[in-house]
Amino acid sequence: MKKVLIVDDSKFWRLVVSDIVKNIKKDVEILLAEGGMDGLQKALNHRPDYFIIDYNMPDFSGLYLSVVLREMKAFKDSGIVILTASSDTINPFWAKKSGANLFINKGKKEEIEKELQVFLNTPYESLKNYESSESGNVFHIVEKRLKREILEKEILSYLKYSRDERYVISLLVMLFRNFSLFGSFRALLISTSEGRIYSFGKPVDKEVLRKFLISKLEKPTSPSFWSFHGVFGEGSISDDNISAVVKDDGTELGVVLFEDVENPFLLRNALEDSLSSLMVLFRNLNDFRDYVIASETDGLTGLFNKRAIMRFLEEVLRSGKNIAVAMMDIDDFKKINDTFGHPVGDEVLRAVANILRETVKSGKVGRYGGEEFMVVFETGERDAVVKTMNSIMENIRNFDWQKIFGSEKKVTLSGGVAFSKKESSPVELIEEADKKLYTAKRSGKDRYVI
Repeated sequence: MKKVLIVDDSKFWRLVVSDIVKNIKKDVEILLAEGGMDGLQKALNHRPDYFIIDYNMPDFSGLYLSVVLREMKAFKDSGIVILTASSDTINPFWAKKSGANLFINKGKKEEIEKELQVFLNTPYESLKNYESSESGNVFHIVEKRLKREILEKEILSYLKYSRDERYVISLLVMLFRNFSLFGSFRALLISTSEGRIYSFGKPVDKEVLRKFLISKLEKPTSPSFWSFHGVFGEGSISDDNISAVVKDDGTELGVVLFEDVENPFLLRNALEDSLSSLMVLFRNLNDFRDYVIASETDGLTGLFNKRAIMRFLEEVLRSGKNIAVAMMDIDDFKKINDTFGHPVGDEVLRAVANILRETVKSGKVGRYGGEEFMVVFETGERDAVVKTMNSIMENIRNFDWQKIFGSEKKVTLSGGVAFSKKESSPVELIEEADKKLYTAKRSGKDRYVI
């Protein structure tokens, strides 16, 4: 037999609605509750299939009760009607988000009868055999919702730090440690612009972690490039792990992964309660990162633009590191444009940019302007810089340029390298590297000078 729960703080309206239901459906069990808390307790105890709830009650509103019920798996497919007085003003947004199937005004009994006739003949049903830790404890339900709201508020407060994504991720690590200790935390944030992987705890192989996190996604996005932040090495991923995909209406925004969790039950609960706020946070971080990349990226090559590579150079110099700067220029590029056309010239620029990006492991590459590129090495060790420069020259020479030109035409680079000294300025380093670049040009091209 189907069950109908009528929730109203007014005895008069409980009786009126009860009579209407009896006239419509003879074969139902009618339950009565005197308010929101009483209604929630009876819902947990009796699992009604239909709810008829007053909008305005002293303990909590019909909207709130509807939201709480919809959050419980037992009542996902139950029917919910909210009865409103003529003086009640309901915001359409909150009405939609409440999860109620129908709103009926109490103004006319005939309208109530007509609407409930349709409602009660619609096959709604609760899960009678569903068991959860919440069953039978109305105060636990309300407390759990309160805890979730506090957790969401905490996570959303991290939005103000969106400019420092690594710091935001570290805050998440500290937050989840309040619920359980764990050995390692990994996170993936992904958009078409960039995939970022963060690793806290034990070292793990970058590629192993990247593939594992991507395997959690149903439709993984292919970012333009990847960046890795945190602790990496030769380690593997623990078999004892808990993961969750963060997504927004089907769009997968990222993954969080916990390894060697001390209290899986508490952590899973905290993770489940935080997914909606993590969605907002990850979406914001991805949007901000896309904006930064768009403002820092050269549209043709995907490298840093001049402003961004200059800012990076200034930052590493301020840090006090010994570094090196290379200025590199495509030889006879004007002749390439004049002979093969600008579209082919653009393909050459993209190919050179890809080679530089893939070859430079410790540093950043930017398009300085036209056919000129800047490499900022995050090391001042001469042998390391020479090794990378030699690799760049060899990779340019050995590239299959025929697929771009359709002929045996080759592309070469000339370069100049300058090493920082105490209190070197960006301008001084660039000017020194430029002078050596032009020395390489005058010496026959296809070479670099240190």
